[in-house]
Amino acid sequence: MLRPSLVLAVALAASACSAAPAGALEVQTAARSESLPVARLAELPQVEVRVGDRRYAGPLLREALLVAGIPAGFDVEVVGADGYKQTVNAATVGRDDVIVALGLPPGEGPLRLVVPGSPGLSVKQVVALRATPAAATL
Repeated sequence: MLRPSLVLAVALAASACSAAPAGALEVQTAARSESLPVARLAELPQVEVRVGDRRYAGPLLREALLVAGIPAGFDVEVVGADGYKQTVNAATVGRDDVIVALGLPPGEGPLRLVVPGSPGLSVKQVVALRATPAAATL
């Protein structure tokens, strides 16, 4: 017998996987949702970053958000195909080395959030970005 929490987790993962068409990234706010095709991400200026001995290339996260109509000042919850989530604060979103990596092998991509120096924030097989206004700091 499946536990209700496991059933919910599987349903959420399936929902996240189907949120955007294949080859697209779903970018959401409380008010709207936009599907951003991988081909459109590939048209943006590409930045290369290194993490250890690996090199990744793709557009800056903040540029991908701008294309989807999300201005600076938003925290972003990044969702992987398996339902794994990480929240990236607005300051990190604005960095010059935080990218949505493209051209990755199937187990890692097609999209991956790469945050050099913060491997815990990196998310493989990204399917959705959920933007919320940045939390106020005291």
